[in-house]
Amino acid sequence: MGCDRAGCFCAVLWFCMAYDQARARGEKHSAAITETVSAVRSRVPGMPISETEVKRTLAEFRSKDCKRSWIISASIVHGQELDTRFENLKWIADISRGKFVVSIPGAEFNPTRLRALAIQVVPRPRSPRHNAKC
Repeated sequence: MGCDRAGCFCAVLWFCMAYDQARARGEKHSAAITETVSAVRSRVPGMPISETEVKRTLAEFRSKDCKRSWIISASIVHGQELDTRFENLKWIADISRGKFVVSIPGAEFNPTRLRALAIQVVPRPRSPRHNAKC
C-alpha cells in the first residue's frame, strides 16, 4: 500500500470496518471482500484498493494465529456528546504543551454532527462455516 503512516492506518480502519459490516450481514468471506472494495471505493474515491490489498490487510491485522482482533464501528455524534468530545480534545491539547501534535479545529469549524470511529480489541470473531461438521 503506497501511503504515509497515517494514510495506511486510515485504510486499515476502513478495510476492517467495511469487512466487519459485510460479515455481520451474513456475507461469506469472498463476498465480504468484494463488498469491502465497493464500500471503500464509494466512501474514499481516491484510495487505491483491490481485493488483493484487502486480503493482505486482513491477513496482517486479522491473522488466524492471533487470539485478539480489532473491531471498528462507526457512529454519528451530535449535540452534547459532540461538544464534550471537542472539549476533551482542547483539554488534551492544553495539558500536552506541545508534546503531542493535536490539531484543534478553529472557531469557524462548528459541525452539528460528526462521524466517530470506535476501535475495540476483542477476541477474534469466529465465522464458522454453515456446513461445518460438529
